[in-house]
Amino acid sequence: MDAQTDEMEEKVYFSAKLKNTLELKGNPVAISIISEPPQGLKRYQRRVTICMLIQSARRGLSFYCSGENIICNGKVHVGIGNSPIWDLEDFLVRREKIVGSKTAARRMLDLAKVQASELGKYIILSPLMKANFHPDVVVFVGTPLQISRILFLDAFETGEINTLHREPLCSGVIATPIATRQIGISFLDMSCRSFGQYRPEEMAIGVPYHRVSKIVDNIDCSIAGTAKSSLLLRFLPRIMNSDGSGQSIS
Repeated sequence: MDAQTDEMEEKVYFSAKLKNTLELKGNPVAISIISEPPQGLKRYQRRVTICMLIQSARRGLSFYCSGENIICNGKVHVGIGNSPIWDLEDFLVRREKIVGSKTAARRMLDLAKVQASELGKYIILSPLMKANFHPDVVVFVGTPLQISRILFLDAFETGEINTLHREPLCSGVIATPIATRQIGISFLDMSCRSFGQYRPEEMAIGVPYHRVSKIVDNIDCSIAGTAKSSLLLRFLPRIMNSDGSGQSIS
């Protein structure tokens, strides 16, 4: 069994373990930014946004996409091309109404550029269990509870919850983890939710691939995974009676 086969089996195991434990709706999404078109993957042909691409991969599709097909500023946020919009600051202020001034828009764009300065020309996305490439980052979309469990599984050995919050989605959970090798969080900005049709209760987290194995290893050890808290098992019956009134059981 060669190293490539070993890694493929590893990704299948990681995906199944995390999806089942966290009860995720949709697949964890493996993502990489590359300079040359990949072998063995179809090119995404439609005009699209990156938040839409993530949804397609969550549903089971594997593909790559160039900046030419991305119609939003997401291509800038992940470092694979220039914005298709001539005056982006005015777009953010007057059309999208994301920020209140061109100064605020420029500040937002400069921060995104720092995180994703020319990472490559193409973006690859696939369900983690089907990814035939080495991912840079794995993106999970879920509820705050599911995202919180991932954070505590990552911090189980060190006690450090070391994350970065960036918006929009593409900057927060793709560019930031790749550029900093830290976990990135996004609350899914308004445009992202509209284009990608995300649920109101969903948010996203991007985990650098090298950290996923530790998260999976900690599932059986942590209460954020499948381990039971002896403290809760001991005291919960004394705290709650059968009708949930909070009175101790006599």
